[in-house]
Amino acid sequence: MKSKLRYYLLSALFLSVFTSCDDLINIDPVSEIPASEMWQSTREVKAGVNQLYSLFRTTMRRNYYYWGEFRSDNFIEGSSLATDQQEIVRNILTSSHPSSMWSDLFRMINQANLAIKYIPDAKMNTIAEKEDYLAQSYAMRALGYFYAVRVWGDVPLYTEPNEIYDERLYKTRVDADSILRNVVLEDLKKAESMTSFVVNKERKRISLMGIRAIMADVYMWLREYNLADQTIEKIKRTSDFVALADNIDSWSKLFTEELQKKAPDRSPTTDEYSSKELIFVIHFDMDEVGTYGYSLAYSLFYGPKGSRSVSISDPFISKFENGDLRKDHIVTNVSGDWRFTKFAKGTISTSLSQTCEVAYPVYRMTDMILLQAEAKANMGKWDEALDLVKTIRQRAGLSTPSSVSFNSLDELVDFILKERQIELVGEGRRWFDLLRTNRWKKVMEPINGMKTEGNQWFPIYFQHLDDNPLLKQNSYYGS
Repeated sequence: MKSKLRYYLLSALFLSVFTSCDDLINIDPVSEIPASEMWQSTREVKAGVNQLYSLFRTTMRRNYYYWGEFRSDNFIEGSSLATDQQEIVRNILTSSHPSSMWSDLFRMINQANLAIKYIPDAKMNTIAEKEDYLAQSYAMRALGYFYAVRVWGDVPLYTEPNEIYDERLYKTRVDADSILRNVVLEDLKKAESMTSFVVNKERKRISLMGIRAIMADVYMWLREYNLADQTIEKIKRTSDFVALADNIDSWSKLFTEELQKKAPDRSPTTDEYSSKELIFVIHFDMDEVGTYGYSLAYSLFYGPKGSRSVSISDPFISKFENGDLRKDHIVTNVSGDWRFTKFAKGTISTSLSQTCEVAYPVYRMTDMILLQAEAKANMGKWDEALDLVKTIRQRAGLSTPSSVSFNSLDELVDFILKERQIELVGEGRRWFDLLRTNRWKKVMEPINGMKTEGNQWFPIYFQHLDDNPLLKQNSYYGS
C-alpha cells in the first residue's frame, strides 16, 4: 500500500502542471497532451516553454522572499499571525514549513527536461527560433538547480524527464558543487551558444543577457572570480540592451513603474521596457493568481504596524549613510515605524487595492556591476573594484573611499556587500550573498542565534522524505 502511495505522490510531483498566463496560443492544456504527441510544432513548443515559465512563477511567488530574503538581516517579524514568516525570521524552521517544499521547483525542472528532450525533433519555423527555445529550456533548468543547491545544498539530480512511474524516481542527493560545475554551468554554456539576441530580446524570459547573468552568479558562488569578471564584461558590451539607471529618479521608477502593467510576452523580438537596468524578471499576470494575491508586496510589507508580515530591521536602517538618496525611496518613516516601500509609489494605502507590482527582478545591471566589483576585489584589483562601486554610489549621492582606506580584503568585500544589501533589498539576494561569502554566521548569530554548521540550509519537507526512501534530511534538522 505504501508503495502505491509513493507512486501516486511521485507521479503528482513530476507530472502535474499548471496552465500558463501567457496565452500566446489557444491549444489544449499541456497536462492533457501526452509528451509523445506534444512538442511537435512551433505552436506546441511555445506552449510547452510557456508552461516552464508558469511553473517558475508558481515556484517563486512566495519563495522569492522566503528563500532569498527572510533568513537575512534585512527584515524582522511583524504580525503574530504571520507564522510562516516568523519561523524563517526567528530561525526556527521545521520540515513542515512551506518553504522546505521543492515540489514546484522540480516540476519546473521536469518541464525543462521535457523541452530539452523533445524540442530538437520539433518542426519549427526556423532553426534560430528552435535553438532559442531550447536555449531557454537549458537556462531555466540551470536556474532551477542553482536555486535548489543554494536552498538545500545537495539535492537529487534529474536530467531526463520523468514521464511515467519508474523506480529511478527514487534518487539520492548529489553533491551541490558537482551539480553546479557539471550540470548548471554546462547547461548555461549550451544555452549561451544557441540563443539568438535577434530572436529574443525579452526581459520576462531568459535572453542571452539573462543566461550570462546566471552564469556570472554561479561563477561567483564557485569563487571563479576571473570567469565571473569576464562574463559580466560580455554583458556590459551589449549597451543597447543593458545599462544602469542614470539617476535616482529613474532608479526609483524601476520598482514603482517599470515592474507594473506589462503585457505577457507576445513579441520576443520587441523590448517592452523603457529602462535597460532590468535583465530578467519574474512576470506575474493578475489573471493568473487573483486580484488580491498576485503580488505578496502588500501583505508582506504594506499593512499598518502590527498587521503586516514583516518590517524593515534596525540593522538594515543603520547601513544608510547620511545623504544617501536611496533611503527615501526604499523606506518610509511613519510615526517612528519604518516601512519597506521600495515597490510602492507615494503614500502607502491601507487598502488591499494597492497591489503595487506585477514582476520581481531576478537580475538587473546594478547587481552585475556590484558582483563584478566583488570579483575584482578578490582578484586583487581593488582600485578597479572601487571604480565600479563608485558608479552606484554616485547615483545615490555618495562619495566613495579610495583603496587605501581598507586594511584587508574582508573589509573591502564587506563594503561592497553593504552596497549590495542596500541596493538589492527586497529582491531576493541578501541571504544568498551571506551564504555565498560565508558570512551567515557572523551576521546572523547576534540576531537569531544562527551559528551551527548545517543551519544554513533549509530543511527538506517531511513528505519528500516519506515519498523517497533514499533521501536523508539535512543534518541540522535531525533524522
